[in-house]
This record gives sequence, C-alpha cells and structure tokens, in this order.
Amino acid sequence: MSVDLSHLLAQYRPHALLPDDERIQWIQRDRWIHYSRAEHVLDRLTALLNCPPRNRMPCLLIFGSTGMGKTQAVQKFVRDHRSSFDETAGRTTLPVVTIQMPPAPHERDLYEEIMVAMGGVLVMGLGITTLRHRTRVLARQLGVRMIIIDEIHSILPGTFREQRIILNAIRFPLYASARTMRNRLS
Repeated sequence: MSVDLSHLLAQYRPHALLPDDERIQWIQRDRWIHYSRAEHVLDRLTALLNCPPRNRMPCLLIFGSTGMGKTQAVQKFVRDHRSSFDETAGRTTLPVVTIQMPPAPHERDLYEEIMVAMGGVLVMGLGITTLRHRTRVLARQLGVRMIIIDEIHSILPGTFREQRIILNAIRFPLYASARTMRNRLS
C-alpha cells in the first residue's frame, strides 16, 4: 500500500513516513521561521561581528516581551557562525560565544560561564585575576569576535557595586591582542 504524499513538499515527505514517535519528535523540534524583525536583528548582529576591532566596540541590546523570539534569533545567529577547525593551521576558531548571565552578578561566575562556553577547563580555586587572564588568553586563541549574554537583566538583583563590576567586566574586551594590551599599559 502506497501513501499519497503529493500534498506535501518533497523535502518533508520522508518525515511523514517515519514511525509515530520519531515523527512527533521531529514535529516538536524548534524551527527557525523567517520574519522581518528577526532578520533585522540577524543583519545587525552580522554587521557587529564584521566590525573591525577598536578600543570601544559597539554593543547591541535586544529587548522585548517573553516569547518574542529573542533567544531563538540569537541561537540562529550562533548556528550561522559556528566554530570551525583549520586543518592546515591546526587551529579552532570560535567567532561567537554565547552565555546566559549567571543568576547573581558575580565577576567570577561571569568569567566561568564564558570559559565553559569556549570549551575551556575550569580549575577550582583560581583567583579572579587569573581566571580573567585565562579567559582572555583562550578568547584570543580562539579568535572570539563577539560575546552574547542572554538574560542580562540577571544583574539587577545585585548591589550597585556588583552591577558596576559586572558592567566593567563586560566592557573590558576579552579578545584584545597582546600588542593592544601592551600599548594600553604603556
């Protein structure tokens, strides 16, 4: 017995023939649906990613009500800018790092989240200065060009001092080259 699937687009016909549990799982997956506002956000993020390095890199705040697709747009952007491995150089490049802001605004937690998102190894008991340095070195080695922080409003429960520390940590470029850092120190 053959099933007439002519009413479906050719690319979806194989999915219609899957067993029920697999087909239901496929139907329930997240999907990217193109819409103008999200396309505008993706275009803006791409422009920021391609911005040449400078002392104060431009930033973007995306805000909207819950369920508007902010996180989905970010996930789509990250999928479009995945890490890659250069066989000849033997080097991995990770242009975009995305994290979720830790629930409390602590500098250590922020650097640990970034380090984990880059695939770094966390050593317990490191001082914040060492953790910051290791995070910066790994970001430089991976060629990180952009860090996306989801749920940034999680800094609000912190004290004014904690908020300032986190905002300064975010502002301080993780990707600065060693030469740039030497120039800043001299």
